[in-house]
Amino acid sequence: MTQLDFISGMKRLSSYYFKELTNDQLVIWYEMFKDVSTDDFNQAINEISRESQYMPNANILLEKCSQINIRNISQIVQFMYEDGYFHNGIEKLSDEHANRNFDKTMMWIEKGIIPSFLEEDINSYLVKYKQNKLDNYERLKLQC
Repeated sequence: MTQLDFISGMKRLSSYYFKELTNDQLVIWYEMFKDVSTDDFNQAINEISRESQYMPNANILLEKCSQINIRNISQIVQFMYEDGYFHNGIEKLSDEHANRNFDKTMMWIEKGIIPSFLEEDINSYLVKYKQNKLDNYERLKLQC
């Protein structure tokens, strides 16, 4: 995440709680959040502002970002399962084997130890997933 994205999100967060943050605080917090995606960060701010009447500290906000990241990756992995990714092998795998692979993948995601081959596949499915969501949105828009 860029510093500009971070500062924009923090200004929004501080305005929700009528709290002023100093430049020193922003510099310190940015070091913790620079590797978080902008989408996860903004989504965390939105959710925390709806859930809590008190301004979160850095650890609470970082934990919420982590939860959102896991949830978003899990949705992509679910899409991969529905698309047949976990049935792929030398020959088509059984449903039981595919379910075990899916469960193993979910365990890796929860523990934060995603193997590089799986991370590459998730990233490639991310494009398909976003396109699928956009197509569904357009279809719903047409039905209204």
